[in-house]
Amino acid sequence: MVKKQKVRFHRGDRRPNNEQPDLSYTKKMKKTGKDIIWQVVEKPTKNVIAEYFFEEDAHTVVKFQNKNQVWQSNGGVPKFLWTRV
Repeated sequence: MVKKQKVRFHRGDRRPNNEQPDLSYTKKMKKTGKDIIWQVVEKPTKNVIAEYFFEEDAHTVVKFQNKNQVWQSNGGVPKFLWTRV
């Protein structure tokens, strides 16, 4: 016995998009006064995830996040963990 589909689809209906945007992380240099700060920026949301005084620290975070994609299922890092918008 074949089960009948209960949901009716009509012409022009679209299926929901379950794909998450591809995330990538980059480091960006920002100069504030005489200090140089390295920021970790999430793309495509352009949110600043972390700020570091040393470039190597920012590079390790960028490398880890690009490799493991920890926040991919959430669509990016949650707002309460951002450093700046």
